[in-house]
Amino acid sequence: MVAAADGRLRPRIHATYPLDRAADAHAEIERRRSVGAVLLTVSP
Repeated sequence: MVAAADGRLRPRIHATYPLDRAADAHAEIERRRSVGAVLLTVSP
């Protein structure tokens, strides 16, 4: 827990998709091409 709080751990983000492209994000995961997180973003 201390390493995360100190900023020594950083998440590996493979790709970021807007919410309206959730199907593309899902396809990326299904193809097993991602190394790290695939994130969906929501715009206000």
